[in-house]
Amino acid sequence: MYTLIIVDDELIILEQLNQIIHWEDMGFRVSGCFTCVHDTIMHLEENKTDVLLTDINLGNKTGLDLAAIVRERWPDTIVVFLSGYSEFEYARIALRYQVFEYLLKPVTYEGISTCFTAIRRKLDAASDKKTSVGGQKFDSDDYRINLVKKYIDKHVGDDISLESMANLVSMNPAYFSRFFKKHTTQNYSDYVTECRMEKAISLLKDPNYRIFEICTLVGYFSKQNFYNQFRRYTGCTPIEYRNKVLKIEDYDDDEQY
Repeated sequence: MYTLIIVDDELIILEQLNQIIHWEDMGFRVSGCFTCVHDTIMHLEENKTDVLLTDINLGNKTGLDLAAIVRERWPDTIVVFLSGYSEFEYARIALRYQVFEYLLKPVTYEGISTCFTAIRRKLDAASDKKTSVGGQKFDSDDYRINLVKKYIDKHVGDDISLESMANLVSMNPAYFSRFFKKHTTQNYSDYVTECRMEKAISLLKDPNYRIFEICTLVGYFSKQNFYNQFRRYTGCTPIEYRNKVLKIEDYDDDEQY
């Protein structure tokens, strides 16, 4: 059983994370719950800790402050951040601390389970063989990919060009393009198109959204370009998809592509 400590300055969230999540089923034992950096450090000094799950906002200090201390003094302790989209910039800064994952609020049991299953695999492997520098690099690479995917999911209608995402993870655009393909087996542009089309399909389920609105919401300035991409992805136009696939009667005067 691996040891886990949870840090959040909101007592309600702290209690929910401690009591609602079935940590032992995933192979973890909660050895402490804290609301501030000081008490967390005091515990770490006296107790070996395998995983630290911490919120970004911790009163006068941040999860980044805590992660920096942990990385310097207890480099084998795995750090997982828990925070909201409004603090997404922190996620990029956290790369320097080799944070394992960045879970977004409201966190789901599925998200927790996926993350900690991966952590358990890493710890199991480390128990047989000390983690190499290469292994640490893989964790860092995996974190960067997850960071990019989560940013795209949140900002699918905004500027998510290759250049902007390369900047997000502090990479050269050409290198980032190869990096993304290597770790996802998809070209970056294909992945973005897929995310935008899936978002468009989701919006089409709501008849209150008109096609021109959906076009803008998923990041297309040209309606014709949106129609062309949607037809390639689904085999039909947005109106046809809404009428025939979703069985929602609709007619758009601008349906001409």
